[in-house]
Formats: sequence, C-alpha cells, structure tokens
Amino acid sequence: MRRGLAILLVLALAGCGGRMDVGSVMSAAQTMITQGPGAVTGAFADMDEPQEIELGRAVTANVGSRYKLLRDPALTGYVAQVGNVVAARSERPDLRYYFAVLDAPEVNAFAAPGGYVFITRGSLMLMRDEAMLAGVLGHEVAHVALRHGVEAIKAQKRKDLAVLGLQQGLRFTSAAPFTQAISLAADTVAEQIVLKGFSRAEEEEADRAGFQYARAAGYDPAGLRDFLAALVQRGAGDTRTATFFSTHPGTEDRMKEQEKLLAAAAGRGQRNPDRFAKAVASR
Repeated sequence: MRRGLAILLVLALAGCGGRMDVGSVMSAAQTMITQGPGAVTGAFADMDEPQEIELGRAVTANVGSRYKLLRDPALTGYVAQVGNVVAARSERPDLRYYFAVLDAPEVNAFAAPGGYVFITRGSLMLMRDEAMLAGVLGHEVAHVALRHGVEAIKAQKRKDLAVLGLQQGLRFTSAAPFTQAISLAADTVAEQIVLKGFSRAEEEEADRAGFQYARAAGYDPAGLRDFLAALVQRGAGDTRTATFFSTHPGTEDRMKEQEKLLAAAAGRGQRNPDRFAKAVASR
C-alpha cells in the first residue's frame, strides 16, 4: 500500500540510505528525561525546506497505511491540475505540490508538510463544481504554505517526551541521520494532522488564505463557503462527515467568516460545473 501511494504521487525516496544509530536516539531520549523540556528548546525551529519535504514523505507513507488510495490517474490528474493552479497563487508557489485522492466515503481533506495534499472520494461526491474543489484545496495548500504542519510538530514536542528526546538527538546529527530519524516521528505527526487536525486559529488562517488563492486563480471564492454549507446541511451526525467536523473545528463560524470575505470581495469567478462533473461525478 505504501509503495502504491509513493508510485502514484511520483515521490522520489532516494537519499534515505544509511543505517540509523538507534543507540544515539535512545541516548538522546534519556538525556531528555534527565534534563527536562528545556534541553530541546528550539528543536525544529530552523527546519529547512528539504527537511520539511522529507518529513512530508514520511507522513505520506503513514497515510498510505491508514487509507486506501483511489487508483484513478485521470481523476488524480484533474485534482492535481486544479490544486496546482491554486497553489501557484500561494506564498510558496515554487514548492512542488503533490495531490492524491483517497478511496474513502468519509468527507475529509488534509495536508502534510512539504506540499502533500490529500482529499477523500467522499469530499468530491459532496461537491457540485470546480470552484468548491478549488476552495477546499486552497485551504489545504494554505496549511502547507503557512507551515502549519511544522508548527504542529513544535506543539506536539512539548507534549510527547519521546519525540522531545528524538529531536534533542537530531540537534547533534548530520543531514543523513536527520532523514532517518524523522521517519520515526511520522506516526506522531500523522496522528496530529490526520486524526486531530489543526487548531481553530490555524483553520481560520487557512480559510482566509485559501479564499485569496482561489480568487487569484480565477475561481469563484464562494467555493469553500458552499462546501462548508453542504457539510452543515448534511450534519455532524452523518458518519461520512463526522471526521471532518472533529478535525476541522468551528465549521459554522468558519462559514460566517467566508460570508464576510465574500461581501468585501468584488466580483466572482469560474465555477466550471460541467468540467467537474465530467472528471468527478461519473466516479
């Protein structure tokens, strides 16, 4: 399953060779236990883009163990086309973004550090046009562009002693051991991003940024508002939407904020319902 996900996303996993010094990692963890949280102040504060991408690859492999990939190159290509048009308007347009559709009936979408964006088949079935897709993908791209995933690691490291110890070890290693060691943290990061989601403040920030990305890309920025409205109409009690409501807090308040943004925006943009229907509805 992990291999299939990597193949479809065309993820280059080269450069991950070499042996990991488990003893050093365990020693670092023991140092953390004896010295306390202060010993790792600033860990990951200076994570560069290659390291962020490497973390995203590790999280992507973890996602592959949790979800079944929808093996539909045409649909995946369509989603990627829309996503990349929106991502080109983000704060990080030069980052390479990867998009994947997960074969799950639940309504959900999430992003991993380094440009990896996932959306479920259930989310696509809830949409009516391309503007809604652009709005949702814009929101997830914003999490990447604004480095929310990296911030989630910083927050998690304060809570998880094992991760704190691991990061203490990373401070004294070269780039290659970093590549190996970061994969150990993938489970923790995936748990935070996939199962728990981002904070309410980060969700709201991603909403505002995603709105602007979609609008700048020529789409009707009402797409995200309409998607949220469809979720509210279906309700949190629906098993297909329960996960989204639990990982994306404050849905109704977010919808109201989108209304404010729309009221201040001049004009609208493309919806492309026919093209969306041709690419998605038949699946």
